[in-house]
Amino acid sequence: MIWVFFAHYIGDFGLQKEWIALNKHKYWYILFAHAVLWSACVCIALEYSGRFELKDATNLVIGHFMIDKYTRNHTRGGPNTWIFYLDQVLHLIQCLFAWSM
Repeated sequence: MIWVFFAHYIGDFGLQKEWIALNKHKYWYILFAHAVLWSACVCIALEYSGRFELKDATNLVIGHFMIDKYTRNHTRGGPNTWIFYLDQVLHLIQCLFAWSM
């Protein structure tokens, strides 16, 4: 499970450069590309752990896209710490759900 959390960290922070973070709120296709990249990181960790199924990829992409879209709509006035933490908790729940299924 630690590999899945590590993959989440890499996908959501390490591979998300400032340009993506600034523009995923403006353009849906950049948000979608970020969701696919993040999901690929988590899917690799799931495969490494012997827990990957194809449905995980679809669920992770859709879930990540929807969570980031929701949090994007609630941070337009500037950074909001509790929304950031909610975003991270929801993504970790996604990881737990993918791990357990």
